[in-house]
Amino acid sequence: MRVARLLLLISLLVGAGLPAHAEDEPVGPSYHLAQFGAGGGPRATDGRFGLLDEAWTKGQSNAVAFEPAFEGPRATVKLACRLRVHAGGDGGAFVFLNTSAFGVRGPAPFVPSWVEPNLRGSFAVGVDVHNPPSPEMFSPWGNYADLPQREISLHFDGREIVKRVAPAEFRGAVSEFVVELVHVVGGAEVSVAVAGAPVYERYFIPRLAPYPMRLAIGAGTRADAATVFDVDSIRFEGGEAATPARPPLHVEVFNHVLTNNAKTFFEKPLALPPEGWAFGRVILTLDIHDAGNDWDEWDRNGEVYVVTADGTKLAIVPFITSYRTPCHWEVDVTHFRPLLTGACTLGVAAGTTFYKNRGYMLSITLDFHHGTPALEPYQVEPLWHGSAHYRSEENRFRDFFTPRAVTIPAEAAAARVFMTTTGHSQVGEFTPCTRTVVFQPGEDAEPQRFENRLWKTDVYLNPNRPQFGTWQYARAGWAPGDLVHPWWIDLTPHVQPGAVAELRYEPGPYEFEQVPPAKDVAAASQVVHSYLVLYRQPEWRTPAPTLLVTSVDGNSAAAQAGVQAGDYLAQYNGRRLDTVEDLRAAIGGAAASETPLPIVVYRGTQRLEFAIAPGRMGVSLGTR
Repeated sequence: MRVARLLLLISLLVGAGLPAHAEDEPVGPSYHLAQFGAGGGPRATDGRFGLLDEAWTKGQSNAVAFEPAFEGPRATVKLACRLRVHAGGDGGAFVFLNTSAFGVRGPAPFVPSWVEPNLRGSFAVGVDVHNPPSPEMFSPWGNYADLPQREISLHFDGREIVKRVAPAEFRGAVSEFVVELVHVVGGAEVSVAVAGAPVYERYFIPRLAPYPMRLAIGAGTRADAATVFDVDSIRFEGGEAATPARPPLHVEVFNHVLTNNAKTFFEKPLALPPEGWAFGRVILTLDIHDAGNDWDEWDRNGEVYVVTADGTKLAIVPFITSYRTPCHWEVDVTHFRPLLTGACTLGVAAGTTFYKNRGYMLSITLDFHHGTPALEPYQVEPLWHGSAHYRSEENRFRDFFTPRAVTIPAEAAAARVFMTTTGHSQVGEFTPCTRTVVFQPGEDAEPQRFENRLWKTDVYLNPNRPQFGTWQYARAGWAPGDLVHPWWIDLTPHVQPGAVAELRYEPGPYEFEQVPPAKDVAAASQVVHSYLVLYRQPEWRTPAPTLLVTSVDGNSAAAQAGVQAGDYLAQYNGRRLDTVEDLRAAIGGAAASETPLPIVVYRGTQRLEFAIAPGRMGVSLGTR
């Protein structure tokens, strides 16, 4: 049976359950079974695949890989199947193999651990049913609270992106398993549901662009536990053919800068794309590198920030340094586009004092992805920023969170509050509390209340693991070696354009199991960064060029035409230019011309047209 149609259907379901074992059947060219470890290997019968043998505990590793169900990259992809996996260990994965790297046929590649399916250029979903609690306080793998061992993870391009405990119990029963991947500007939105309950809903993964793929399913066991991993009724569908995207405009900000007690932060003036250029997504990439003997051993507050014209520092990506584990984050900062435009200063800081004068080695880049957002962020209003101190039960941070009045412009189509909060001191870090934001849309409107619990229990699932120290313990809104994830509040249904709105913050009491001394409670603090982000219907924007002219040779064809360093080269002889290769091809294609050729450059937002002599231009270019 060849699989050459849009839909791969392996579904000859008989009865309600899946057999743990079945008669082996000949393997046709549509799929390929592979065994990498101990046990009896994978089994296939009537479209059902049994990848693990529960009677065999040690070192199983098996897989099935299918030939492509559709040709070429697709704008959407959906996988649906029925899955049976028992409690035990270890688990398995559904891998969307990139055929450019792994071919269009043949067995699945070897994966050291199928619950960590980190393959370059490929997307995967991991199913982990083995993460037992450990009595060791400093265990490198730490489900210390004995939370349910039914974890679903998302992986892309050699990294685990995120891991969560599935809300519905699926171990021990046959469950529907659904993965939907929808490509959008700058990446893809991923949805995963197990046993009818969503685990991820439109979770955005940056850089996950369409690629040619085929499905593989793998499973394995550890030495101390076993499980089954049976799959049938597999449907793997591709939607419309994907349209190739232009490469993003790339900006290097900091490259391996090292903080220490003498220099705790770095700042850099930038010339970022004008507001009038069309970008649908902005991605900030932040790395903490291995700094060897210069690496601080502790978890410190860090932030990437924008310096405003009056010198105010507005944090846009707060983070916590790790216990000496390299970290890599790709963060959607599109909502801060009004701050990331034109002449702009970007800074990064990590801590204020360091252990033994050690610090952190950091890198930052920005990628502006071409396109138009559904709604355009156009105004960012700071709300509360800085360190709030508890002081007393009567105060409870209230002197920090003064009410904020904001005029809602008539053009506002949506409004959201972005808030990051981290608790500190022994009490503030390890004690949960509630918080409420009150939104008063207008003088006569009913106030709207939004409540949230400042407490993070999934710290032990942080992809940047393992770490040293007490990294896995629940904390007040943060985790060592992780971003500080924002509390987003959607005010859109309640805004009254043209009215003066008010925002208030009501901190709740700490939820003590045993009340500590009053002086310890008074020492608690919170680090807060919050904004009101306003959106409008997108305006027409200029398609953004990407080729930056870094220098112009004296008396060259470009200099004579009027091209200057700092210009962006957009067109040559009517051809759009995204890469240096595009320019070379355009120059080569017009080499026989005996008359000047039209070119288009952008100087800031100004569009300029010049005529240039054919042949070598005499410029140095950087792809931004």
